[in-house]
Amino acid sequence: MTMLDQYLKDLKLGKKERYSDVVVACYLAHHGANFYCKNKSGRTPLDLIEKENFKKTLNMLFPPTHHGGGRRMDQALKGPIRCVFCEDEVATETFFPCRHLSLCKKCCLPKIPKRCPMCRQNITSKNSLGSPQLKEKDLLRVAKRLGRDWWQVAIFLGVDTTKLKIDDESIDAVKQGYLMLYEWYRNCDPETRTHATLRAALEEAECVAAMECLSLDAK
Repeated sequence: MTMLDQYLKDLKLGKKERYSDVVVACYLAHHGANFYCKNKSGRTPLDLIEKENFKKTLNMLFPPTHHGGGRRMDQALKGPIRCVFCEDEVATETFFPCRHLSLCKKCCLPKIPKRCPMCRQNITSKNSLGSPQLKEKDLLRVAKRLGRDWWQVAIFLGVDTTKLKIDDESIDAVKQGYLMLYEWYRNCDPETRTHATLRAALEEAECVAAMECLSLDAK
């Protein structure tokens, strides 16, 4: 049974409606489409739909979540989202800020891709399902391994170091690194506050010792 046929069955539609608006919308939602994402003009895909009945159907199937995004197809039809590359494995990697759950661990490179494979939006971070949440003690352990290389990690985490009060040379490197990491920890999206996100930044900055320390902490 193809994916479209599965939608027909779940939505109790006939074969003639295989390529209907609602079935195509379900297909897009399954692959992470967000019907509530605003463009530069402040309009969402739902705003562009002229058929009121179709718009009401989408609102019912995919109501906006607390994040403002559409509910994914795995929630609507109670089935896991598959990787958009291999289409065999369950998708585990969510990209930010678009929040598309699109790739499995096998198809996702260790380094964060530059663009989301679904919407082509620039990726700032990613989160893996099941990745442990970070704690403040993890930040300190990483800071001890980073030493004076903390500023490289700050670049990949998107931390504006000019706003940090760490210019005082009397502050040791470990404390500087911890303050930088805590600034990121405090301001980042809670969903990206994971070992996987920090580990990816450490790998980009080639801070192997700190990355190994974080890997051991996660076990």
